[in-house]
Amino acid sequence: MRYRLEHEYTYIGADHPSRLPINLPTVYHTLNSGAQGFSLSADDDWATLFPPSDGFTDLGPHNRTFLVSMVHQLHCLDVFRVGFVTNRTGYAHHVEHCLRYMLQIVLCNADTTLEVDEPGMRDGHLEHAAGGVGSVHECNDWIVLRKYLEEHPAGPAHL
Repeated sequence: MRYRLEHEYTYIGADHPSRLPINLPTVYHTLNSGAQGFSLSADDDWATLFPPSDGFTDLGPHNRTFLVSMVHQLHCLDVFRVGFVTNRTGYAHHVEHCLRYMLQIVLCNADTTLEVDEPGMRDGHLEHAAGGVGSVHECNDWIVLRKYLEEHPAGPAHL
């Protein structure tokens, strides 16, 4: 029997794991209409999704800081939400449905890809920040899926 030796990362430069070294259990979640909470104007509901650390965590012998991608993805959904609320386009019901749907999908996938911390000054304080540029995500091949859908379109709708 062969045993795979785990790589000992230095956490210096690019020598770090691409994903948070945690085993997440498989859970099953039935998507719902999202009628409860998380509306476009529910700032308090959306705030509950973010951990006190804003998704940043320290790893390795020198406590290098990374952002976990799922939290970055939630942040982007929240940016969409706030942007819509401040510039309404008349499609609030559909946008709210899509926002809640995407929220559930991001949480369902719990992307543990690590994004390197790029701290910077904000309002006179040094804060964690991560743009996600250069992080490598383990993904499903969407091009294969698109090709399949192009080759296997649905027929006409029936009642």
